[in-house]
Amino acid sequence: MALLAPTMDDIMDWEQLLTDCVDFTQRLMQTPSMPYEEAALAALIAAEMRGLGFDEVWDDEIGNVYGRLHGQDRTLPALVLNTHLDHVDPGDPALWSSPPFAGEIVDGRIVGRGAADIKGPLAVQVYAMAALRRSGVRPRRDIVFSGVVQEEIGGAGSQYWVEHLDYPVAAVILGEPSANQIALGHRGITQLWVQFDGRSVHASVPDKGRNPNYALATFLHKLEQAQHSLSRHELLGATTVAPTLIEVDTKSRNVTPAWARVLLDFRTASESLRSLETLIHTLAGDWPHTITTAWRPDTPNADEIIYGFYTPPEHDLVQRARALIAEGTGQEPGLTSYNFATDGRLFVPYHIPVIGYSPAEEAQAHIAGESIAISKMAHSLRGHVALLRSF
Repeated sequence: MALLAPTMDDIMDWEQLLTDCVDFTQRLMQTPSMPYEEAALAALIAAEMRGLGFDEVWDDEIGNVYGRLHGQDRTLPALVLNTHLDHVDPGDPALWSSPPFAGEIVDGRIVGRGAADIKGPLAVQVYAMAALRRSGVRPRRDIVFSGVVQEEIGGAGSQYWVEHLDYPVAAVILGEPSANQIALGHRGITQLWVQFDGRSVHASVPDKGRNPNYALATFLHKLEQAQHSLSRHELLGATTVAPTLIEVDTKSRNVTPAWARVLLDFRTASESLRSLETLIHTLAGDWPHTITTAWRPDTPNADEIIYGFYTPPEHDLVQRARALIAEGTGQEPGLTSYNFATDGRLFVPYHIPVIGYSPAEEAQAHIAGESIAISKMAHSLRGHVALLRSF
């Protein structure tokens, strides 16, 4: 009778793996790493990966840190796990029930800045790779951990990584919060200044000028009504617009402005730059106005749909990942999308497939009292190990 090959449950001490993963998460959280201040955290991660027996550990000029496990077939493109090292400011410590950098465990959750976004998921990625080393199992292909800097301020670390790639990549798995579901993408960002031009006069004779503040106010009122009719993507959600900054040309209190402008932050996966500009022109009417771009994705033309990244449910990456995670956890993961933007958008021009898979919950990102559930980390470790082993 042929003997059955041992399963991961036969050879893996899952309880010890989770204990070590939680301890690593706490140490990561106890090492603050604001943008441009990630060096200490990168050093901690590099030391951890070396101690866990990763085949290669290295860094780069911008401050990213990497670890690699060699696969059985090293001719295959690598599977890359991507997380960022930086976090947002914790804000007022008085708003936290636990010190934001203590990493305390409260009611089965690790509490502190970066717990969900993204040090808990980072620890799961590293320790899923460690599980393969501990069990003596080689993954099918090379697995690369990529810890990148400055995600919270634009993604310079991921941009540097993808621009300097010297090995083929099969797919990227983001550690951004997805509550153990597979995230298929997110909307893109476009930010546009809309400026209304008037004629400046002394405030004592307003009838002698043309005050653009009225045009701006009328425009914003129309925009509020119109935004509910904006298009939506079937899976990535509705187009939204948020007026953020408002500026005028003068700082004098007794002068009407020569111009007034507002910055509009659009999030969409179903509109183009041209369609958004058409909307603005329609709402602005006959008042003299101009539209200038504050930020836009690198799209070839104004008629191209704006999105962050999108990997359809029928894509081979999604189908294989879903099946392997189900095999490892006994539960097929659901499909979801992100409300916020991720570094995944930076890999689209390089035709690298991307999904997100993480134990953290999106609602925990950037809030006071941020936390991650240890039970979800345990579930995610099993899913990650199955995915990394056989993808």
